[in-house]
Amino acid sequence: MSFFRLKDLIRAVRVCKTAADERNVIRRESAAIRTSFKENNSQDARYVNVQKLLYIYLLGFPVQFGQLECLKLAASPRFSDKRVGYLGATLFLDEKQEILTLLTNSLKSDMNNPDDYIVGLALTTLSCVASTEVANDLMDEVQRLMDSSRSYIRKKAALAAVRVVRRDPELCLPFLERASALVGNKHHGVQLAAVALLTELCNHSQEALDEGRRLVPVLVRQLRVLLNFESSSEYEVSSFSDPFLQVAILRLMRVVARGLQEAADGLNDVLTHVASRTDWYKNAGAAIIYECAVTALAIPSEQPLRVLAINLLGQFLSYKDNNVRYVALATLSAAVITEAPSVQRHRATVVQCMRDNDISIRRRALDLSFALINAQNVKPMVTDILRVLPVADMEFRSSMVYRLCAAITLFGDSLEWRVERMLRVLSMGGNYVNMRDMFKFIRSIALEADETMQRRVVRNCFALLERDISQDKMVFAGVWIVGEYADLLVAGSEQLRAEPEVSSTPTRDSSAGLDADDLDILGALGKPIQDKSTVIADDMLQSNSQSVEMIAVDEELPEATPEPSAIVSLLDKILKARIVSKTNKNLALTALVKLPGRFANQPSIVSDIRSILSRYESSMDCELQSRATEFDKLLSKELENVRAGVVERMPAPEYNDVPYEEYVLNPTAMRMKALTVIRRPAIQPADLIGDTAASAEAEARRAAETNKQSVMSDLLNLMDDAPSAAAAPGSPQSPAQTQQHTAQPSSTPANALADLFGAASISPAASISPGSETAVNFSSADLDKEYEVYNSNGLRITLTPSKKQKAPTVVDILATFYNNSEMAISDLNFLVAVPKSQKLQILPPSGQHVSSGSTVTQQVKVANPSKSALRLRMKLAFTTDGQKTREWTISATAVALTHYRNALVVYFIAGACACAFAAKILKVLIRQQRPSSVQSCQKESYGMPSTHSAAMTYYSVSISYIVLGGGLADENGYVRRDGSPATSKRIFQAIVVVLVSAVGLLAALSRALNGHHSMSQVLAGVCLGVVFASAWWYLRSLLILPIDKAIELLTTIPHHV
Repeated sequence: MSFFRLKDLIRAVRVCKTAADERNVIRRESAAIRTSFKENNSQDARYVNVQKLLYIYLLGFPVQFGQLECLKLAASPRFSDKRVGYLGATLFLDEKQEILTLLTNSLKSDMNNPDDYIVGLALTTLSCVASTEVANDLMDEVQRLMDSSRSYIRKKAALAAVRVVRRDPELCLPFLERASALVGNKHHGVQLAAVALLTELCNHSQEALDEGRRLVPVLVRQLRVLLNFESSSEYEVSSFSDPFLQVAILRLMRVVARGLQEAADGLNDVLTHVASRTDWYKNAGAAIIYECAVTALAIPSEQPLRVLAINLLGQFLSYKDNNVRYVALATLSAAVITEAPSVQRHRATVVQCMRDNDISIRRRALDLSFALINAQNVKPMVTDILRVLPVADMEFRSSMVYRLCAAITLFGDSLEWRVERMLRVLSMGGNYVNMRDMFKFIRSIALEADETMQRRVVRNCFALLERDISQDKMVFAGVWIVGEYADLLVAGSEQLRAEPEVSSTPTRDSSAGLDADDLDILGALGKPIQDKSTVIADDMLQSNSQSVEMIAVDEELPEATPEPSAIVSLLDKILKARIVSKTNKNLALTALVKLPGRFANQPSIVSDIRSILSRYESSMDCELQSRATEFDKLLSKELENVRAGVVERMPAPEYNDVPYEEYVLNPTAMRMKALTVIRRPAIQPADLIGDTAASAEAEARRAAETNKQSVMSDLLNLMDDAPSAAAAPGSPQSPAQTQQHTAQPSSTPANALADLFGAASISPAASISPGSETAVNFSSADLDKEYEVYNSNGLRITLTPSKKQKAPTVVDILATFYNNSEMAISDLNFLVAVPKSQKLQILPPSGQHVSSGSTVTQQVKVANPSKSALRLRMKLAFTTDGQKTREWTISATAVALTHYRNALVVYFIAGACACAFAAKILKVLIRQQRPSSVQSCQKESYGMPSTHSAAMTYYSVSISYIVLGGGLADENGYVRRDGSPATSKRIFQAIVVVLVSAVGLLAALSRALNGHHSMSQVLAGVCLGVVFASAWWYLRSLLILPIDKAIELLTTIPHHV
C-alpha cells in the first residue's frame, strides 16, 4: 500500500503504536517509492516521492536509493523541483561519494541562471557538499558571483567560498581581495559572510593574515557601529544589534591579533567597550561577552583587560544556563595557566559548581579546582575536594584520587599535613589509589617520620581499619604499618604484665578448622557444614563496611590504643573478610607473624596466632597455604632463638618513582593547548628605576645557581659519548678519554664551534662555501653557551647548542644573526648539512630581513641515533639592503662631477650634501625614535625625518627642475632663461620628470616598508627634500651671476691643465 501524499504518510506513522508497526509502514512505503521510480518517470511523482524520502530520512531510515532521483529533480527547470532536489542532495550525499560529480553540471548551470533564488540554491548546495574536485571546478563561478551587484548573491557566494577554501587551502589567494572588499559592505549578511571567509583565509594563508591585520581599523569601526546601535533596527536580536556579526568580528580579531603586539594595542579600547556595554544576562549578550573574553585572553592584551575578561567568565558561573557555565569553566581551566591570580578570586564559586546537578558542570568544575591548586591554597582546596569525594560520581573518583595524591605530594609544605591528608584519601578512596602513591606514602612513614609521628599514624590506621576495611589500598598500607609498628600502637597503654608461657601447640577443632574459602568449596560440593559462624561473621562484616559513615573532613582522625589481642583480632577479621583481596590477606598473615617479635612479653598471643595460621594451612589458595605453613613453623619452639631476627622491622618498600605528568592537575590545558600562552611582557622593577645592570646581574646569578649542578652532567652526557666519571674534577681519565679531550679545541669556546663548522669564507650577496669539514665530538662542547662563528660585513652569527632530557639523542642548535651595520640585511638564507647517519631538521627563521641593530633566530635540530661524532657544514647567503642604491648614487654623482666639471653639477651636489646635513640636524633636535622591529631592537640614530627620503626627494626635484629648463646651462656655464623647447622635447621632458619622481617616491617609501622609518618620518623627509630643493634652486636664481662665475673659475682650471 502506497500513500500518495506526504500528509498521508505522516498520519500513518503517527498512528503506529509500536516501533515494529512504524518499521512496517516505512518498509512498505519505501518499496512503493522504489517501484514508482522504476515505472513512473513523471516529474510530479518524483517530486512527491523525494519529499516522502526526506521525511523517512528524518526518521532515521536508509534512503540511499533516492540519491539519483534528487539529482534528476535538481535538473528540473522549475524552482519548486530544484528546491526539493537540492535539499535531498545536501542530506543524502556527502563529499566522498562519486555520484557527486554528476551534480557539478547542474550547479554550474544554475549559477548562471538569471533567477537569484535559483543561484542561491546552487550556492547553498555547494556550501554543504562540495568536495575538492567540485570546489576546483566551480571556483571561477564563485569568484564571479562574489562581484555581483546583488547582496543576496554576494552573501551566498562568500559562504560557498568558505567551503571551497576549507576543501582546498591552495585556493585562498583568489578570494582574498574580494573578501577584503566585502568586509566594509553595508549589508550585514554580506559582512557576516565576508568576515567568516576572511577568518578562514587567515587560518590558511600568511598573506591573508597580513591583509586581515591591515583591516583591523575597519573591523573596529564596524564593531563600534554595532555597539552604538547606529545600524538598522531590523538586525536587532534581544535588544542587541546583530550579535551574530559581533561574534564573527570578535573571532576574526582574535585570529589576526594573536601574537602581534601592535594589533592587540588597537583592540584594547574596543574590547573594553564591548565588555562594559554588553548585558550578559541574555543569551545573545552572553555569547558576545564570551567571545570578547576569549579574544582578550588569546591576544597580548593589557593586563586590566585580561583581568576584566576573567571576571566576566567568573560571573558566567552563576548563570542559569548550563551551556554558559560549561564554556566558562572550560575557558577558565585554560586561562589559569597565565592568569592564576585573577581566576583564584572565583574559587568559591568553582567549588560550589562541583556539587551541581549537571554532570558536565561537575566534571569541568573538578578540572578547574585542581588547576587552581598551588602552594598557597593547597590546604583549603584539598579540603574542599575531599568534602566532595564521598559523593562524587564513580567515574570521577579515580581521577580525583590520583590528582589529590599529586597535589598533596607536590604542594604539601610539611610531612605531618601530607601524611594526615593521605590517610583521609586512603580511607575515602583507597580503592582508586595507585600503587605508586601508596608506596610513596609508606616510604614517607618509614624514612621521614620520627617515632612520635609513627606512633600517631599507626594508631590512626588501626582505628580506620576497625571502622572500614573495604578500601583496598587503605587495608594494604594500614596492615603494613600495623605489622611494622605494633609496639608503638600499644606503647601508651598500661604496663603489660608478663604472663606465664603456655603451650604454643595449636588445637584445631571442627569449628575453627575451616576458613571462608574452604566453606565455599564444601558448600559447592554439597557436603554438610558443621559450623557456619565464619560465614555469618563475614556477611555481617560486609554489611557493616557498606553502612559505615565517612569521617568528616573537619574532624580529627580517630586514634586507638588497643591491647595486643585486639590487634590479632583485627588481622583475623581482615583474613576472614571476602571483600579483602588475596594480596592483602597474604600481607595480614605476614603482619600476624611479626606480632610475637613486637610483644615479646606477651607469649600468650603466639598460641592465638598459631590457631589462626592453622586454619589456612589447608586453604585452597596456594600462597595463603604456603605462608601459613611456613609462619607456623617459625612460631614453633624449635625456631624461637632466630624468630626475633626474622620478624624485625623491614626497610621501606622499593618502587619506581615515576614523576607526575606535566598536566596532571590541569588536563584541560593539555587538550586546549594553552589558550592563554600569549601575554604582554611584564614591567620589572628594575625597568622602572633604570637599574638594568643590577637586574641583569641578579638574573645571571640566579641562572648560574640553578644550573651549576645540572649543566656539567648534561654536558658530559651529551649524545651519551662521555662516561659519567669525567664529570668529577680531578678524577682519573682513561687513555682513550685523554686522547679524546686532547683532540678537542679547548682553548676558547669559539674554537670549539670553529672546528665544528670549519672555517667559512663568507661575503655578502653571495653563497658561502663552508671550507674544510672537521669532525668534532659534541660531547665536549658546553651547553647553553653562545659561540661566535662568524663576524664580518656587519653580520655576526652565534650558535647555542642545547639538549633536552626527554630527547637525549637530539641536539638543538639556536642560530642567532646580529646586524651590527647601519644598513638592513635581507634575503637571509642559512643552510646546514649533516652526514647520512644523522638526521637534520631546519626550522623556519623568525625572519629573512634583519634591520639595523636587530636580531633574527633560527632553530636547527640534529638527531644522532648512532651516537657518532657530530659533523656539520654551513652555507650562508644574504644581501645588504640599500648598499647598491647608495653605491649607485655616489658613483653617478662622482661621474657627473669629474666628467662635466660644470658649475651646475657642483651646485647640485652641494645642495644634496646640505639637504642631508639639514636632515641630520633635525633628527637631533626632534629626537624621535625609529619604529620597533620584529625583535624589539632599534637603531642607535633617530628617525625623524628620514635622511634617505629627503636626499632622494632632493635629487628628484632638482633633476626635474633642470630638465624642465630652470637650470640648464649654456656652453659658457650660465643658465638659459629664454629656452622654448619644441613639442617633442616637452613630451620627453614630461616622461623624464615622471620617471625621476616615481623613482624618488619609491625609494622613499622603501624606507617605511623595510622598517627603517615610520610613514610619518618618511613623509617628513619627502617634505624636507621638496622644500630644500625649491629653496636651494631659488637661491641660485638670485645669486646666479657671481656664484656661477666663481665656481666656473674653480672647476675649469683642472680641465685646461
